[in-house]
Amino acid sequence: MSNFVAGLVLDYDFHKDGRWVAPTCTPRLVDELIKRFNCVLMTKQAEFDRYYKEVDFLISMEPGWASPVLDYRRRFCGIPTRSPKLSYVFFSDPHREKWRETYFFRNKISFVLAFYYKPLLYHFNRIPRDRIIHFPWCIPEDYISTGPIVYHGSERIACYGASRGEAYHLRNWCRTFDFVDSKSYSGVENRVLSDEEFLSWLKTLDAAIAAGSDSPDYRLTIPKYFEIPASGALLFAQETDDLDRLGFLDMVNCVVFNRKNFTKKARDYLADPEICLRIRDRGRDLIRTRHSLSVRMDMFEQHVLEHLK
Repeated sequence: MSNFVAGLVLDYDFHKDGRWVAPTCTPRLVDELIKRFNCVLMTKQAEFDRYYKEVDFLISMEPGWASPVLDYRRRFCGIPTRSPKLSYVFFSDPHREKWRETYFFRNKISFVLAFYYKPLLYHFNRIPRDRIIHFPWCIPEDYISTGPIVYHGSERIACYGASRGEAYHLRNWCRTFDFVDSKSYSGVENRVLSDEEFLSWLKTLDAAIAAGSDSPDYRLTIPKYFEIPASGALLFAQETDDLDRLGFLDMVNCVVFNRKNFTKKARDYLADPEICLRIRDRGRDLIRTRHSLSVRMDMFEQHVLEHLK
């Protein structure tokens, strides 16, 4: 545990009730933040005002979604009552709720923790790059499979997740092929599996698709890019602008596709699935070495230490 105390701005009922859309990633991330930084919870403005002077720095989950919208610089009689502390705010889907960019500046927040790097640059282009920390999704170590990578006999490629809305045009296009096994399991639209059941199901897959939309407004490297290889399955990854930055390499640790080459790549794989066992193994290793929860938290703690000196 760090010697520093963080103020964690969080809707704790949201967290306690499990309303996260990335159950393999975010709940454990929040729990680890609380544990590692001995966090003081700030669930409303009154708690923020009360505990502000007692904490060394601030972390906010996404305002208006998983945390309250606060005024970091309250004024009484026109006089600023506090100077800015080191502070971080998580931003996930930058194509939504663009007021958050103004929120960042108004509250003089130090850094954005960006789940999506290039999409955030595209949508929130006023925030200086040196104040953006790429903080992609991460997988808890105990969620990463440990057994040998084997072929389970699947004759189709799995595709799962939400389907309603323009953010899923490419995913829904993939679902139209007869060699794709479409499941409605979703963290929002159809959450029929418990977290444990979902993780167990993932580990039965040989290959699965991570895709959303290929519109410039989206191209998000969503949690599926991390949870599929963590389970030991072959990741069919829609091209996104963050793939190289994250270490996802075509035919090295995943299969990268677009609309033009999807059919060929899928049929090549299905003609000889066992030839990709080594790719699956390298995909899982990428998650373990670069995108595990402990790796991400160590990186974040180092950043905090450097900026509190």
